[in-house]
Amino acid sequence: MQLKRLKIANFRSIRQADIDLGPVTILIGTNNAGKSAILEAIRIALTRRWGQRGTGFTEYDVHLCDGRPDPKVGDPVVIEVELQEEAANEWPEDLHGELEDIIQLDPMSGRASIIMRVSCSWDAAEESFVPRWEFLNVDRNPLAGRGARAVNLQEFFQFLPVFYLEALRDVADEFSSRSQFWGKLLRTVQIPEPLEQKSKRIFDLLNRRLLGADPLLANLATGLSHISRVAAADVPGEADLRLLPLNTWDILSKAEVIYQTEGDKPWLPLARHGQGVQSLSIMFLFKAFVELILKDLYRPESSAVLALEEPETHLHPQAARSLWRHISELPGQKIVTTHSPYFLQHVPFRDIRVVRVGKDGTTVGSLPRQFRAPVPYIPQLDAIVAASAGLITYDRGLNELVLSGSLPQKQYRQLLVAYGDRPDRQAIHAALRKAFDTSQEFISDAELEQLETFARRIRGEIFFACRWLLVEGPSDYHLVHGIAKGLGYDLDEHGVSVIDFQNNGSPEIFAVLARALGYPWLAVVDGDAAGLDYIARIAARSFSADEIARRTYSLPAGHLEQQLVADGLQPELKAILISFGNAAAASFDDATLIATLENDKIGYAAVLAKQCAENPVLAQRMSAPFRNAILSLRGLT
Repeated sequence: MQLKRLKIANFRSIRQADIDLGPVTILIGTNNAGKSAILEAIRIALTRRWGQRGTGFTEYDVHLCDGRPDPKVGDPVVIEVELQEEAANEWPEDLHGELEDIIQLDPMSGRASIIMRVSCSWDAAEESFVPRWEFLNVDRNPLAGRGARAVNLQEFFQFLPVFYLEALRDVADEFSSRSQFWGKLLRTVQIPEPLEQKSKRIFDLLNRRLLGADPLLANLATGLSHISRVAAADVPGEADLRLLPLNTWDILSKAEVIYQTEGDKPWLPLARHGQGVQSLSIMFLFKAFVELILKDLYRPESSAVLALEEPETHLHPQAARSLWRHISELPGQKIVTTHSPYFLQHVPFRDIRVVRVGKDGTTVGSLPRQFRAPVPYIPQLDAIVAASAGLITYDRGLNELVLSGSLPQKQYRQLLVAYGDRPDRQAIHAALRKAFDTSQEFISDAELEQLETFARRIRGEIFFACRWLLVEGPSDYHLVHGIAKGLGYDLDEHGVSVIDFQNNGSPEIFAVLARALGYPWLAVVDGDAAGLDYIARIAARSFSADEIARRTYSLPAGHLEQQLVADGLQPELKAILISFGNAAAASFDDATLIATLENDKIGYAAVLAKQCAENPVLAQRMSAPFRNAILSLRGLT
């Protein structure tokens, strides 16, 4: 049983968010974008234990904005979680039996689903924020009767436990007998009674020998024995000096992990190692806890939700990259925040959620396989669904129309007509329009496989950037960086990622990827047939003519070398070739110069880029499409 969808409203930085969740979900974004808020929303929704650290709502959890400066006034905090089977009877039989009062069944597919809502608002009578947990039907109305019993919530939590690992991790705390993981692990250790008694006799004997080894210890023990005289009761007590643990639990409670970095290095406690080793040790403690005692503490059919903040903290790049495999192998559903481009390199594209904050609060971008519209079922849908070859389905368990790809205009119009005579058609048409628009951003698995192959090297960089600039190849990559520096707009300092798409995929995929995930983008291509074809391919992915005109630039003279010569840069280019040892370059005509440059594209471009970075006058002489694109990046949305 896993979370499939999370809806959040008016919680911290989040005004509205609708987030699809998979077996592994990776949240990325800048600081204070809302990543931790998403994890906290899950923890609060799935943990109803008042009085413990980190549970419940406060006034600081209410979303505040210019129109809502007072947390006690306005709409309530709302968190909804949805769970649904992938196939009928996927969930264990015992789970169906225990949770039958809150499970909703799709009458067509037989798949089970559960919807739970947590809300919180200010109650003037109680003078506090009052939360409410309730299970919903497919129309999002609270269940009544047996579905509203409090015991349902207790049973539900037993099947879906949440474990949260915060970003701020301290070995001294996490490996103490009081910790939520280490302490519980130690308490599950069972020492056989004969061994317990034998150990106690050995401890007692060794303690007496140690006390007799030095008169100072013996005298100290005698002096401390006077406690019994001062604190005497009806029955005199005794006091003794204990140098060893009294029993096996005292030993276990003081257990610690020691680690040797190399064969000839000393064994040291974890707290004496670097922050990277300490952080990694806590991660594997978390893994051991979930693997070893989850089933002992919860139902055998339970499935854990693991919320992890920045597991890569303090790790070097190679360790951060390898950590992904260990995270993905953890049992249960994983929801992870990260700031590491190295950790992100091996994460599948569909597992990534880009969290950013804007004027309307937090938004979340992703690459879903499906797009949903919450509309009621009507019989007219059956024919449309049957004729769609699997593109359109209807989920009766959640009362949602499901699009498994980009919806063509023809089917979209059929859906509008089917709902055209209903009194609530305005709201339905709005939901259909939203699903239609978002479905145009669909990227197929085959297209993403190309990016998995070609774009792994740059994946971490581009997803942590603010804007993307698409160029054809490495020569353009070097030049735009140099020109931008010469124009006083360093691309790295302003969070612009330059993508040379010929080496990493195709321009239209990056354009669609940017649109789906909310990255502002521009493209500069050659003015030859290939460059114009690139622009046509981008336009074919449902980009309007106005957007193509605003986001794409082409070199009017043809390919890059032709454009540089057309811009009058022959003296600079010939000087570069001469510095490479080509003395004949001084007398080259334009055709020979262009052909020679094409044979060493990266070499000359790197030198010319350095000259542009150091010489603003030269940067201003570079081709207008490059300069205009760079200037347009300022404030680009």
